Amino acid sequence: MPVDRRSLLTGGALLALAAGAAGEAEAAKPASRPSTEDLRHVAVYVPGYFPESAYANGKPLAQNRRFNRAIRGQPVHKMLTRVGFDGSIRQTLLPVAAHDVEVAPDRSIGVLCSMDGEQHTAFDPDTLDLAAIGPAVGEGWRGGGHAVYLDGGRTVMLSERAPYQSYQGDASRHYGRLTIRDPKTLKIAETYSTHGIDPHDIRLTADGKYIVAANYGSTVSAKTGKYTIPRGVVQASITVVEVSSGKLVDKRITGRSDTELRHLAAGRLDRIFAIQARYGSDHDDARQHAGVNVAYESDITTDPGYNYMTAATLKYDAARNRLTKMGDAEANRQMRHGLSIRYDDRHDEAIATYPTTHHVMVFDGATGAVSNVLDTRTVGLRYPAGVTFLPDGKHYCVTGHWENLFVFERGTHRLVRELCLYPVFFGHSHITAV
Repeated sequence: MPVDRRSLLTGGALLALAAGAAGEAEAAKPASRPSTEDLRHVAVYVPGYFPESAYANGKPLAQNRRFNRAIRGQPVHKMLTRVGFDGSIRQTLLPVAAHDVEVAPDRSIGVLCSMDGEQHTAFDPDTLDLAAIGPAVGEGWRGGGHAVYLDGGRTVMLSERAPYQSYQGDASRHYGRLTIRDPKTLKIAETYSTHGIDPHDIRLTADGKYIVAANYGSTVSAKTGKYTIPRGVVQASITVVEVSSGKLVDKRITGRSDTELRHLAAGRLDRIFAIQARYGSDHDDARQHAGVNVAYESDITTDPGYNYMTAATLKYDAARNRLTKMGDAEANRQMRHGLSIRYDDRHDEAIATYPTTHHVMVFDGATGAVSNVLDTRTVGLRYPAGVTFLPDGKHYCVTGHWENLFVFERGTHRLVRELCLYPVFFGHSHITAV
């Protein structure tokens, strides 16, 4: 099909080329002009990993009273950005080693989730003021990085990781926990085991009965007390836990000794989608790029020496105990550093980001087949990281690791350029919108 300048700007032609004939027919339809009326009260929340790179009025943010009011003297702190579709941007620093951010459905409170840190923080979703600090579940325990709200926001559940220790033959000694907390004070009311090692992402199933957890499965080296490259994975797993009792309902061990299980999306128990991650050495990275005969930049989403290798994203049907790899060999080559993934129950699709390769992929919910692929560099978005659905039910947004927020139409995956925004976040992985 011909690709003209206007098609390139809207992104429709590029998506159509990736999706095949069905995508061509969809992209050919005239697009109605989007309205911001349904989004004027919507805000997207984005953690910021590297606030030391941010300045305001000639000062680092940690020395600026507009930003540092909650972290006076706190050595560990991260940024939080609130991007409103009314054009407003608010930013502050909060005392937490932040990874994910979640906001209660009634917009009364939010939580900035600790990743391997000692405390989580609650905040006011409107002002971003600090509301509460909640320590990890016990001494030496660490935040697992993710949270979900239960009962319409009356409680919040967070993943927690056991203290660092090398593996000595008993996996259960490394199992993490789910802490059920008061959302406004972050006081712990109850805890459950995740029945997995180093839990990270957690998701509530559509019926509200189960929590699905992604457990990294890694342990530290007995020699150094640190993680290795490649990772020493004892037992990466997906676990399904009953919310009401903490009972383990299902567990699937993926079985690879160098590949962690990190992130999830879940609808019903037969609609669980899981992202794997695998590190390689600098030599491994050079080998996987040997055929790339153009100049390319280093991956800004990871640290030197930590190179993301190919690791297929999975579909798990817990009802039938069936685990399958999604995508063919070509799609799998783009699955490096899979990060955020969301399940769209309206269109029975899962949407995932792969920032290392600048790709967003869409998977069919029933079969796990790749139904759409977008190299986001072609529409001006680099390192796609966070993905979340907007409350209008019509759109979802994808944010670049360092900057920019792009909006797409659900179902068609057409880029809606008129709704895109261009803030700077200073590094992140996940986002949420209310």
